[in-house]
Amino acid sequence: MEDLKVLEPLFRNTLFQFFLWMALIQLLAQVFLDRRIAFWVSSISTTLLWLKVFDPITPIKAWLTILLIFSLYLLPKVFFHFNLFLYLKGKKRCPDCYSEVHWRAKKCPFCGYVFKGVEIPGGEE
Repeated sequence: MEDLKVLEPLFRNTLFQFFLWMALIQLLAQVFLDRRIAFWVSSISTTLLWLKVFDPITPIKAWLTILLIFSLYLLPKVFFHFNLFLYLKGKKRCPDCYSEVHWRAKKCPFCGYVFKGVEIPGGEE
């Protein structure tokens, strides 16, 4: 039981509580809805419930955190044509059939497109 006391300050943090509520509502919403729709249902309903019962600052902090994480993914993709998730999987995207192939592939196994030059993994041609 002494080990659990280390987690007590974390559970008292309002931002952590907000994301915990969002995760619980997300799990409940995914039973009935599609994953993407369930995210928006859970995030909007958590925000509205939190604004009604608790302080208005925590949802603002939470949405800024979500936007920061989303921008860390989106900015390299838009400005440098670098897909983080493809990089982490060790893949690249074929420009003809848009399928994921191994980053060392010289030729697409699906459509036969021949890749030009050496690419970094995650890059899109």
